[in-house]
Amino acid sequence: MAARATRSASRKARLTEAVATGPLGALSHDELGVIFDGLADPLQPVVAVALSSTCLGLRTPLQAALEVLKERHARAVALCCKLGMSCAEVRDAEELIWSDEGLTADDAATLGMLLHKWLPKLLELCLSRSGFSDAGVQALCADLGPGAAPSLFLLSLGFNKFGPAGAEALAAALRWGALPRLEMLWLSYNPIGSQGVIALAMPLRKRPLLKEMRLVGCGIGDEGVASLVDNLGKDDFKALEKLWLYTNEITDTGVAKLSAVLDAGGIPRVTKLALGGTGASYAAILSVQAALKKRAQ
Repeated sequence: MAARATRSASRKARLTEAVATGPLGALSHDELGVIFDGLADPLQPVVAVALSSTCLGLRTPLQAALEVLKERHARAVALCCKLGMSCAEVRDAEELIWSDEGLTADDAATLGMLLHKWLPKLLELCLSRSGFSDAGVQALCADLGPGAAPSLFLLSLGFNKFGPAGAEALAAALRWGALPRLEMLWLSYNPIGSQGVIALAMPLRKRPLLKEMRLVGCGIGDEGVASLVDNLGKDDFKALEKLWLYTNEITDTGVAKLSAVLDAGGIPRVTKLALGGTGASYAAILSVQAALKKRAQ
């Protein structure tokens, strides 16, 4: 028995020495953390756990990271259950759709964590009528750094009762470089107002692939319109084809700005500019439609 214990102790000592003198042993705790973080998928934690279990020399420096991964995995599992999907299905999903109230700010934070880098195949995220408020959008966007959601082309957040604070959180994520392939942004029937549009305008202008914006019933006035179209650069909204602004508080002043921009060649690819149900006169709206028709000839 004593001999067996001695051999076991000797084996552990050799493993510890191997890690200490091998390539991984040469790394600092911070460097090991970077490697671990790159493998620490909350939807598929087995790889990171396996790395930490390869030898005793890694278990201790990675213990804190393992605890974080455990907590994130539990959150991911809870969200997947709410979506009615397995972790593997969510990880490989090309679209995620939730159109019923019940997603909390904590759920939104978990989804944002996954969007950061663990949903590389996701093309469409539709969360209309999900019960979000400003807190939910802020939680969703908090982890969306450069390159987050690399394949996402459609983001739908309509009917979620968030205002300028939520719009500003989304704008911050876009400025950081999240959603690099965004083509369609649907934010209709959220009271973001002109203040929210002003926050979003500049990062949206610079989106090279953005083709469609739905901002219906958002309480936008002339000041919001001005933030979208004043002093456009040659590459601003260069791909935009459809802009939905009906049922807002836009007057003839805002519509005149849109008409002037179109006449000057701005927003070069736009073919649809919906302005019905605003405070603008029929004649002013007709001037925009005439400018679009002239451009199409």
